[in-house]
Amino acid sequence: MTSQRKSSLRFVTWNTGGIKNTHHSPDKSSDLLKIFSDLQADIVFLQETHVGPKGYKLLEDMTKNDWKAFFTVHNPRSKGVAILIRDKVPFEYICHDEDCSGGYIVLFCRLFGELYTLVNVYNHKADRDILARLKDYLMETAEGVLVVGGDFNTVLHPSFDRRPSYAWHSQFRAILEDFTASLNLRDTWSYLHSTEKVFTRRQNESYSRLDMFFMQEVNLGQVSDNRVEKQDISDHHPLVLELRVQEQTEKKIPNVATSLKEFTYSSDRRSGKISGAEILSAIKSLTGIPGMENVKYYESNRCPLTETLKIEYNTMIKNKEVPELFKTDSGTFNMKYSIFYKILAKRLSAFFTPSFKGRTEIKLDKRFIVTFKKKSHKIKWSYLKKRLDNLKTKQIPSAPPAEFSILDSLLPEVQNTSGEFRRLSRGFPLTNTILNLALKHLEEMVYAHKLKCEEAAHPGKRHMPKCKEIRSKASVCYQRQVLLIHAQPRVCEIVSSQVKYFEEISGLKMDITKN
Repeated sequence: MTSQRKSSLRFVTWNTGGIKNTHHSPDKSSDLLKIFSDLQADIVFLQETHVGPKGYKLLEDMTKNDWKAFFTVHNPRSKGVAILIRDKVPFEYICHDEDCSGGYIVLFCRLFGELYTLVNVYNHKADRDILARLKDYLMETAEGVLVVGGDFNTVLHPSFDRRPSYAWHSQFRAILEDFTASLNLRDTWSYLHSTEKVFTRRQNESYSRLDMFFMQEVNLGQVSDNRVEKQDISDHHPLVLELRVQEQTEKKIPNVATSLKEFTYSSDRRSGKISGAEILSAIKSLTGIPGMENVKYYESNRCPLTETLKIEYNTMIKNKEVPELFKTDSGTFNMKYSIFYKILAKRLSAFFTPSFKGRTEIKLDKRFIVTFKKKSHKIKWSYLKKRLDNLKTKQIPSAPPAEFSILDSLLPEVQNTSGEFRRLSRGFPLTNTILNLALKHLEEMVYAHKLKCEEAAHPGKRHMPKCKEIRSKASVCYQRQVLLIHAQPRVCEIVSSQVKYFEEISGLKMDITKN
């Protein structure tokens, strides 16, 4: 049943470059709220909130009087998105999903009784995977009126959307076009103003339209207005979208939420929580494995399972309490177990995946091939913990924070070793990833060079590649799990001793042969 009373919703999307008060904007947070009020915004999409694990209280305090706030918490500070819903708007929360690296948030809700999927995305220039992750998730879960807004860090067409209009296109454009085509999305500005130019960002004397709203073709008839409002609080301007809506009385539940017992919002402000998108991807990758328990059930119910499994997995990580099911060393793995480990393995591998940059040929005389001994592996926990802690110093734009302390509770202990050794069984979902992490460390250990230049010759500057005489260097083939070492004859003994030292500190056993 549908009533005939017409209403409208006013959306605003805006990259504010942070919400904290600054030297240039000493009252920024209060100024933002005033602008939202002046624009008569009902729903606000914010990008680059810069909300980290220690700073989210500012956004909560800023919005507590008039808004409901749903946002990501992430480091580094250049990310963060939020969806704000004004309290007076008839709103019902259903569920939501946060990108594991803080780049987007998806909110399933009812507005005026009508089902909406609201998506706020910040397409970070260093994270080229974000739209692919989001696309795969939305293709399975989006229902009702789909509204996608945000800062996409590229233009749809340089001649219309950039001044001056450079001939080259950003690599992001092809990714954005694939995203919109896959979801049947249309840029609302282009729909209303097919030939009109407008810009949402200014940088020096360069102007561009990076901020957009997208909707599916079937809902474009609801668009009544789309305009840019000039503001100088950020280098971006707010983009306003107005939709005609009809109040609905039928309470449709999206498939993604059909397994939830109740629709309650959990304000878990930790960064790097496991996302529904990660669970969905893991289920798809495991459904073809023969012998896995309950494969058909997980395959046919993968959409609603993303919500229930997400709650279970994140509770495990938060409390560091692991059911015995997840600590089995029997070699038989059910789907719930394997999905969780698949997600951890993918997160871990992001920190040492090869970039395929630079030269692989090295002009050194001797070559060694290092492999793991062909048997069940055991690794020292003290060594693995140190390697995992070392990852926390690295920043990978497409990866969540390097928090893997849960492995202490997950990896089975080797009997009679007082917990010093952990078993890496064949077929265990994390075995190959942990072995590759160790190989990456050994690669770093065997590298050696001598400076050929005088450091005083270029004080205050970095050494150039030509300054270094490479004495030994290695490269890893992760598929083969092989380390190939090139070395000068005079350092061969040193290389061999490094491999032996690696065995001592890691507990892993290696074979080394000359080639």
